[in-house]
Amino acid sequence: MTEAQREVAPDWVPYLDLDMDVKPYLQIPEESTDSDTQLQLFLDMGCEWVQRYLGQPVAPTEFFRFFTKWGGSDRVVLPYAPVLGDLKVIEWWASSGPHELTEQTPAKQGNQEMFQVDRLKGIVFRTFMGLLPRPYFPGLRNIEITWTAGYNPIPADIKIATLEFIAHWWRNTQQASRGASSPTPRMEEYGGADVVVSGMWAGVPNRIISLLSPYEQVGIG
Repeated sequence: MTEAQREVAPDWVPYLDLDMDVKPYLQIPEESTDSDTQLQLFLDMGCEWVQRYLGQPVAPTEFFRFFTKWGGSDRVVLPYAPVLGDLKVIEWWASSGPHELTEQTPAKQGNQEMFQVDRLKGIVFRTFMGLLPRPYFPGLRNIEITWTAGYNPIPADIKIATLEFIAHWWRNTQQASRGASSPTPRMEEYGGADVVVSGMWAGVPNRIISLLSPYEQVGIG
């Protein structure tokens, strides 16, 4: 686990292995190391692109953020989900200082300093004894939350989409430039022009987008 990413642009973590995942998918012998540097670059690019496209981590990644609560709100919506493992939630009570909250379950209801979490949606609810909601203590950036978001295990369709993205760029740049023995289509012709995405994600085959679509974040701008 890396150090929690403190209110900065995420450093997307790779979730594929060069020898176990990428080389077999590209049908490159594991003992062949001539292209390892370039392949690792494509692996890193593919994992970063998929996570940027989805707007959420795929590899389990730890985050830390401050949140502001006013007007009696009983929930914090985390920017990245789904949530894995334990969360650390600290509520600052003005001059009274920090109070660490404990996760509440029906079997472990605790006292007044509790929270519940919707792990799939990444919503942290403030609660107290009796499984009842209560407002967060009001303040400016007075709620600290450390959490891990991502998938464990990584879904197979995300893995395949990432491998297809790597293979697409590899075949249309490195293989073509090295004069591959078999004909290699140009980027815009890969699979036919009608199956390549246009606009922001131009050049990405639609089948990759289709594999990723169930995991896209849906929000209101």
